Amino acid sequence: MAQSARKVKVEDLLPGMLIQEVTELSFEYSNLDEQGLKFVQSVFKGAQGVLVGENGTTQVPVEDLKIFDPLQSIVAIPSQLETARVAPGGAEALKKRGLLEFKILEDMAQAPAARTEDKTGDKTAPAEELQVGSPAAKKRFEVKKEEVKKFIETIDTATEQRTQSTQIVEEMLDNGRTGKFSSQGVETMVDEILNSGSSPAMKAIAGLRGSDQTYAHCTDMSVILQECFIDIQSRAGKDVSGQNKRFALVSGFMHDIGKSEVPKDILESTVRFAPDSQEMIIMRNHTTYGARILNEMGMHEQIINVAHYHHVKKDDTLLNSYPEVKFTQVLPLTRLASITDVYQALIGKRNYKKNWVPGKAIEFLMSLKGTEFDERMIEHFIDSIGLYPLGSLLRLSTGDLAFVMATAPIKHSKRPLVAVVENAKGELLISHSLLDLMVEKEIEVVEVVDHYEHYNDSEDQAYRIFQSIRIA
Repeated sequence: MAQSARKVKVEDLLPGMLIQEVTELSFEYSNLDEQGLKFVQSVFKGAQGVLVGENGTTQVPVEDLKIFDPLQSIVAIPSQLETARVAPGGAEALKKRGLLEFKILEDMAQAPAARTEDKTGDKTAPAEELQVGSPAAKKRFEVKKEEVKKFIETIDTATEQRTQSTQIVEEMLDNGRTGKFSSQGVETMVDEILNSGSSPAMKAIAGLRGSDQTYAHCTDMSVILQECFIDIQSRAGKDVSGQNKRFALVSGFMHDIGKSEVPKDILESTVRFAPDSQEMIIMRNHTTYGARILNEMGMHEQIINVAHYHHVKKDDTLLNSYPEVKFTQVLPLTRLASITDVYQALIGKRNYKKNWVPGKAIEFLMSLKGTEFDERMIEHFIDSIGLYPLGSLLRLSTGDLAFVMATAPIKHSKRPLVAVVENAKGELLISHSLLDLMVEKEIEVVEVVDHYEHYNDSEDQAYRIFQSIRIA
């Protein structure tokens, strides 16, 4: 019988299918740690690992892979390997290991195995799902309430670290203009952020205060990238190593280092340049400049990949996709970084445009799914950051206004945990109460409110109100 190969997602694997290649892997494989390396080398012995780099992809025997290698896929899997043939229940096991898409031989597929019972006739009961108003939701609220209190305690520290980080990025780029490139300041700041646990608060502040288009942009982008990265990995049941957390933060801070070679009058211009203008051509070269600079600094391949390819689109024929490379060269962390970069640009302050509030930015990003952004990655991003991101101002069905203090569960994306700051009469409150819409069944979100327009006495009024929230 003739055999033909096709790609299938892990959810569509059936017992008996013969795997030829693993064509898509989750985040951790783009920066192999010791655990991932041992798994690949033990399970795919004799196969070839495909590594992605600045010069394209290369194949090496899995036995020759090393820690921190950027593994893109696994090919030439020997058919005699036990792992090559999908066993009953094997799809779920592979998914937990972060193997997401496969190339299989079509005629080797068999019908799915029937659900089996053990000798007592018992079946494994599905885990109880979190329901609105359920005892489980109320129990979850008590846990989240304590987390929110701790979160509030980090807001002042996060504000200071955001200011410091922005200054460090500006100094790094200014020093770069004289040929003195160093990551020391960034590395020190990354350690401080990780030690203080201030990333969630910094992420919220990013949406409340806006940013310039270069320096604070890099700060905000880095913490949003790291928080999303951690969340995506955690929801997949992965333990995120401290090294990978640092990689995500450093990648964000350094992703625009190539702008050090863009003249300041272009970089800080109040004019929006035409797509075919000389200024825009120079600006677009910042990704190539950045890759060269980071390579000369001896930075890791993954950090270089983020700097070089964070503007490459899923449809690489688009005019706003640059440099000219195939999307297959873009590592998973870079794909997430490209979404984060656009999201931050939307919510950030620019001289030539109005800030978008986070909830509206999310709506726009969803419209770019499959063209500019990887479909799976945009879903990961939105699941992580939430339909109503941390710090969003919402009008509730009670008429009250409230800030989002904890995002909603994925299956109940319109039911976040909020702090009420203004009553239906338009009066700002001195004391604040937490409402978990997973518990309060009768209360719903009516709309996303533009906090810049609603609180317009000063540029920072909304942030100051958010900063003043105290929960009894």
